[in-house]
Amino acid sequence: MRVLMDYPWMNNTARVRHGFSGQQMVVLPRPVVAELASHPLMKGLYPTDAGYFPEAQAHGVERREGVAAAILIVCQAGRGWVRLGNGAPILRVKAGEAVVIAPGQPHSYGADDTEAWTIQWVHFSGLEVSEWWRWHELPELGGVLQLRAGDPEKLDLGRVHEQLAAGYDERHLLAASAALRWSLANLVPASLAESATNTAEVIETVEAWMRENPGGRPTLEKLSRRANLSPAHFSVMFRRRYGFSPIDYYLRLKIRRACTLLDTTDWPVGRVGAELGVEDPLYFSRLFRRVMGLAPRDYRRAKKG
Repeated sequence: MRVLMDYPWMNNTARVRHGFSGQQMVVLPRPVVAELASHPLMKGLYPTDAGYFPEAQAHGVERREGVAAAILIVCQAGRGWVRLGNGAPILRVKAGEAVVIAPGQPHSYGADDTEAWTIQWVHFSGLEVSEWWRWHELPELGGVLQLRAGDPEKLDLGRVHEQLAAGYDERHLLAASAALRWSLANLVPASLAESATNTAEVIETVEAWMRENPGGRPTLEKLSRRANLSPAHFSVMFRRRYGFSPIDYYLRLKIRRACTLLDTTDWPVGRVGAELGVEDPLYFSRLFRRVMGLAPRDYRRAKKG
């Protein structure tokens, strides 16, 4: 037990790391962690500890030297706090938010005195950790993420814990690693340590329109107007979310639909292209080859399945 004395709004409550009613927690043996660090299928990303703390009254942790693993905490209910570094400001955490802490970063965190948080948490390591940090554009030391509505449930770190609790055999460890990767892929911050915006939802609404209208011929300017964003800002946000520029992504949706038509109909190539808003068959064939690496007729003749 450690008493954290420098948080006046916390009433100097004595803090405990764990031991809460209904808690679930698994800490992998260090020899197992060492094996994961060299396993060909898991060395990229693997959990080392995971747990679930319901209504964790008087929960508190202080690590003046940090830990080797990265930490992800999802607050499902109640409130808590986190401090990243000695002397750093206190960041408050509420339901629907997540805490990320970089490997080696000194930190402390705990439950609110009057409305104790319920949290799922995982410590994770691997060669990919820095890339996940970069991909999510997380602050170097970590921070508090406001998640989109529904995302705390979607992350479901409980699946990581469930697999670790089932055993240390290779199959369950692989499943835990896969569940962790799923959770990180679905970690979509609405904003960082500030009120959420609807930008992500707007971008996804435009993407849904693209899927429903593969025969359209919109310009970047028209797509950005649907999002009520400038073309430059829309393009940056769209690429960050989907990995391609809006027009390139839309082209790939068209070609995906073209593949379906080539596989399921006997339409001529020209009709397939016209269905997708490309009237010139030669131009359509060039676009198709650019994405798929072969001509539409060759694709249709290729053996599949």
